[in-house]
Amino acid sequence: MARTFYIIGAGMGAPDTLTGEAHRALDEADAVLATARLATLDAKAIVCPFGELAARAMQADGDTVAVLVSGDVGFFSAAARLREQFAPHGEARLVCGLSSLQYFCAKLGVSYDDACVRSLHGRAGSILGAVSYHKKVFVLTGGAQNAQIVCRALADAGLGSLTVHLGENLGMETERIAHGTAAELAEQACGDLAVLLVEHPDAANAAEPLRDSMFTRAKMPMTKEEVRWTACGRLAVQPRDTVWDVGAGTGAMTLELARRACDGLVYAVERSEEALSLLEENCRKLGGYNVQIIAGRAPEALEILPAPDCVFVGGSGGGMRRILALAKEKNPAVRVVVTAIALETLEEARHALIDLGFANVEVSQLAASRGKAVGPYTMMTALNPVFILSGGGQDAE
Repeated sequence: MARTFYIIGAGMGAPDTLTGEAHRALDEADAVLATARLATLDAKAIVCPFGELAARAMQADGDTVAVLVSGDVGFFSAAARLREQFAPHGEARLVCGLSSLQYFCAKLGVSYDDACVRSLHGRAGSILGAVSYHKKVFVLTGGAQNAQIVCRALADAGLGSLTVHLGENLGMETERIAHGTAAELAEQACGDLAVLLVEHPDAANAAEPLRDSMFTRAKMPMTKEEVRWTACGRLAVQPRDTVWDVGAGTGAMTLELARRACDGLVYAVERSEEALSLLEENCRKLGGYNVQIIAGRAPEALEILPAPDCVFVGGSGGGMRRILALAKEKNPAVRVVVTAIALETLEEARHALIDLGFANVEVSQLAASRGKAVGPYTMMTALNPVFILSGGGQDAE
């Protein structure tokens, strides 16, 4: 007879948050396995380390075996992996449970159909992008990124005044729900079983085009919007990318990249003190809190940065080849775009891309004009032509 494996969402781990369907599946099961925290939900449950649940379930006696997992089986759950492991040995049935998102938002009396949902529980990453571009962000925390550390990261990025709701040990006797600013909660110790709801009513719209007139630039040069949009398209920035902007200047390209990498981080490298001041101002003004400003000269300042998925070079300070070489050393499949106005820079960048073995090297020239009112007429004024070079995306043959 084929065996049946129930994978049961245990909600918050308390009897009150276990569904009727879950109770019936537990009653039907010949054997029940769970971690120590969830084993209290059923008298016949066998306590088992999380990493051994699948193996022990397949070894258990009986035709029907149940495994308890926290929360809901479709919400950042181990259920999908368990189902794959059980499939060759019988029928795997999922029993939904109450998720921490549902439970916490009900406690707060708020809806969650407009929330951006992220998990940092035992994961690398950052929610700075999510919070920058969403008015409401729900976050699972834990491990190296517990709630206190996440709130501290928000405060350090300049988002310390945001309202944050904290839910710790939800559904348990030790349940704690707290409210405050990110800066206030960054000072409070918190355990691993915690979630956050971050409110950012003034979040930027990542889909809104950034126009030149939106930036503060003083007398500093700036990559024009026509070039930025073309370069970003050529760079193919993905939402969770890690991006380097080398020679960030006033931050026009930086913030364009930050909106494309709306769930990642952009490292803006700049050596000019005047430009750094404008860069910081523009990041605050346009809501790009997923930008990490790195004061220093490239390539030396790039050494400590994480491996990039893509790199934009708007200014190299004479270190073009070394910048590109370092990017490719950190990630052989890195995608790069270089802009050049001078023919000498064009040739330097083109030779560097080819010599360093970048794949798919392409060169384009962009010559754009803008209309300007002259009395009753519109006259076209040409912008400086710009060369756009790109390469990478895979290892060269």
